[in-house]
Amino acid sequence: MLKHAFVFITIALLLSSCVKKELEADFRPLQMHWVLAQGEDESQMPRKDDCVILLTARLMAEPPVQASTAGELSYKVTYSRSPENPEILKFEGICKDLSIADTPECSWVATCDQDLKIVVKFHNGD
Repeated sequence: MLKHAFVFITIALLLSSCVKKELEADFRPLQMHWVLAQGEDESQMPRKDDCVILLTARLMAEPPVQASTAGELSYKVTYSRSPENPEILKFEGICKDLSIADTPECSWVATCDQDLKIVVKFHNGD
């Protein structure tokens, strides 16, 4: 009986050590200043509000934002319909604090498609 308990505990310990636990990202508060691109008509963007909510949540968890040493991140975000596909919304974000403009988290482009799939690409200081 003791031998079976020892084997069971050993297997349980081995299995638990093999399980990778993902750390939950701390959501970092952001200030977003939304600006409609010149010549755009917001009434032609029926999913804009949903995209804005999902994009903001996504940005708060993105590794470059999480790793930022800036005390507070504030973005000016210009949004428009994608010229290639008007069903896709395009967001261009830039830090309002130009003293940290060369940091990876300060410049990004994101898209939100008709299925509300968000794709974010950081410019990485380039």
